[in-house]
Amino acid sequence: MGKILDPHNVALETVSPLWSVSEVDGEQVFQVTNNLATTDKTGTAAYLEEEHLSKIALIGGVRRNYRMQAEMRFLKSHKSLLAGGWFGFAIRAQDFLNYEVVWFMPHAEPGSTAAYVPVAHGIVPWWTEAYTTQKKGGPAIPADAWIQARVDVVGDEFTVYVADKLVFTKKLTYYFKDGRPGLFVGTATDAAFRRIVIEDLP
Repeated sequence: MGKILDPHNVALETVSPLWSVSEVDGEQVFQVTNNLATTDKTGTAAYLEEEHLSKIALIGGVRRNYRMQAEMRFLKSHKSLLAGGWFGFAIRAQDFLNYEVVWFMPHAEPGSTAAYVPVAHGIVPWWTEAYTTQKKGGPAIPADAWIQARVDVVGDEFTVYVADKLVFTKKLTYYFKDGRPGLFVGTATDAAFRRIVIEDLP
């Protein structure tokens, strides 16, 4: 495994002020905090561009085949209806609005604590049949402890591991041959990331 990235000396790019480098459990981490859910005058979720842009941080340059590993931790949900929280990897990102995601959900029902969704134009289509009926993964995702997660992106598919155990392998939806690796944090979720390693694969 390659060298752990220094949070103070890495090309992390995001358009949101919610991302910061802070100390958690005695270690420097990337984190999103105060990720409050935006609502409109009727009280329904407002899927504004700013909402989508606040969830992704891109690391380094464009890569084709790569492995990304990190320790992740759920910190808080700001909305009780969304108590599961969402956090994970952005895969082969083209920009802040177009990428693919594998996310982890600490309060999800057994067998559904890890899932995949493609994102286009900033829309995360979690309500569609393609997402709701897909086979998800069931790794243990605690709400109060760090997990070690890894994604290997090779060719037109990716494989996810948690604690070095296989979760699933899936085909990428888009035909992007390369893109930037990144981190993802979903609506009303605070999360932290540390010990990030990114390395090229054949």
